[in-house]
Amino acid sequence: MPEAATTLTHHAFYDEPWLRRARTPLLIFVISAIVFTVFAGPRAKAPSPNNHFVYLADSYLHGTLEMREDPPHGNDWASYDTLTLASGDVYEGVWLDRRERRFRALDDAVYVFDRAELRGMQTDRTYYVSFPPMPAVLMMPFVAVMGFDLNDVLFTIAFAAANMALFYVLMRRLSLGGLSRLNDAENLWMTVLFGFGTNHLWCSVQGAVWFTALIIGVTFTLLYLLASIDAKHPFLAGLALGCAFATRTPLLFTVVVFAAFFFFPGGRLRRDFGARFWRDGLLFVAAPLVIGLALLYANYLRFDHLSEFGHSYLANGQIARIRDYGLFNVHFVSRNLAAMFALTPTLLPEAPWVQVSKHGLALWVTTPALLTLFVPRYADDAASKLWLRTCAAAVLICATLHVMYQNTGWVQFGFRFSLDYTVYLCVILALARERLGVGFKVLLVLGILVNAFGAVTFDRMHQHYADFLIEAAPL
Repeated sequence: MPEAATTLTHHAFYDEPWLRRARTPLLIFVISAIVFTVFAGPRAKAPSPNNHFVYLADSYLHGTLEMREDPPHGNDWASYDTLTLASGDVYEGVWLDRRERRFRALDDAVYVFDRAELRGMQTDRTYYVSFPPMPAVLMMPFVAVMGFDLNDVLFTIAFAAANMALFYVLMRRLSLGGLSRLNDAENLWMTVLFGFGTNHLWCSVQGAVWFTALIIGVTFTLLYLLASIDAKHPFLAGLALGCAFATRTPLLFTVVVFAAFFFFPGGRLRRDFGARFWRDGLLFVAAPLVIGLALLYANYLRFDHLSEFGHSYLANGQIARIRDYGLFNVHFVSRNLAAMFALTPTLLPEAPWVQVSKHGLALWVTTPALLTLFVPRYADDAASKLWLRTCAAAVLICATLHVMYQNTGWVQFGFRFSLDYTVYLCVILALARERLGVGFKVLLVLGILVNAFGAVTFDRMHQHYADFLIEAAPL
């Protein structure tokens, strides 16, 4: 096993022929795609009922930001009303209290209308997909050919399988670079853990807007991390980060990963601030800047605010917790911490025997191998310390945003938002192990069994799910 290196740029990984390097990742991709498709079962035969991104792709193809027709159901679409009063005055926004005739316009002005003003009023409702648009952009060529028949379940599975291959490539680079002490067989074990022993498994087989975004967010996270190693590919790292941000908003804050490699090459503070420093810095920020400005402009065109991407207008702005506390607030911390760390399955004395909260299961339940983070090996060189601290920072930043978010992820099997930082957790696990011992592998297999149960039952066997948070599920 090679000694720890200061960088991963030059090592045997690049000396192998391309086809040899690609052989194992391609095999992992194919096997993973088959496994995910089997778990998807009948879902894989048709689009999911929550294929919001297909509708957004259709809108883009027709040159508009709004939906061209009313949504097929009422779950998680953004909308606002256009009121045309008898006087001819027009107001765009949502009702704060219909009985008291209080209306909040898009510019946040609040109006209280007289009853006489509302006589003969006409109301038109405009619908939008408020989720970050990158998955829809990726779907556009397929929607152009297949229209609304695009199967978002298979689309998601393809990215999930790609995640498995990319994660293996990442593990192997860490090993050949000397940062990880794991051998090729153990890197395969880690890949299995990542793909099948975490929330990645059950999210991969659903399709649907929420899970598609999470899985594609993982894809861009892996591409970003691979491109960020040693800050070797600044433009590609920036492009991947921008696409990740345009898929899952919290991923923007993993900018700390590239910054760590950029300012602390080999784990030591950078001292060269010449032309290459400025060139690489500009290459990195170019794509995120363009993508970010495009997203802000789209927000303004739709909702008259640069920072409003639409979630405040879910359910026509009538979700009380968002209206009262906003999307992020310390008010939500306790329930999110409970969902992240405290929720366990409830065992029942009769069928269905096991029930899971619709708020999900704690991270250590869906991925028991995470418990080994409490017994790590200590990093003994600057590069290893940099990796561990950088990945820990990415986890902490994303998790902090999640615990302040207005939604636990409900309805879910596990704490699904953790997929934003699962890659970083798995990297920490790999770097913190001398070997993958029997105990670790037992926990790994247990995690696979737990997530396989979720993949099979979630949104299919509803008797296994109940609406509770901490208190026991009803019999």
